[in-house]
Amino acid sequence: MSDILKDSFTVKDSTGGEYSFKIPSIVFDMQVSYKAAEIRRRAYPDGGGALGSIDFQAVQFSRYCAFLELYLLGANRLWPYGLADDAIEKLDPKTQPAVNFEKFPVTSADLVYEVGGAFEEAYAQFRRPGDPDKRPPGP
Repeated sequence: MSDILKDSFTVKDSTGGEYSFKIPSIVFDMQVSYKAAEIRRRAYPDGGGALGSIDFQAVQFSRYCAFLELYLLGANRLWPYGLADDAIEKLDPKTQPAVNFEKFPVTSADLVYEVGGAFEEAYAQFRRPGDPDKRPPGP
């Protein structure tokens, strides 16, 4: 069951990365839809962000990038901030680094899918009432 007093949650990837996200509000679907369209426009301006002529993988990737850009609070990995993990000295301790999918290293593509999927799974607990771990009634 989700803790209604929490304002964030953490997901992990297969490499030991941990990513803390703020819990989205009721307008989650709209925020993600518009941000994903913006991301598709930034990636390929000629397409205008439209969904009509792209495949499911492009839609998922843009949604997962939107999750990171909109809701990531912090991570123990630096790729979401466009830096290699050994570049910690490049971070300015006085400012919060910005998440920008255009700066993700190419080697992080699979992690975008992994972290995005983990985000969706973790966020689902806040959308469903009741205890998601409860056993179903009956035999």
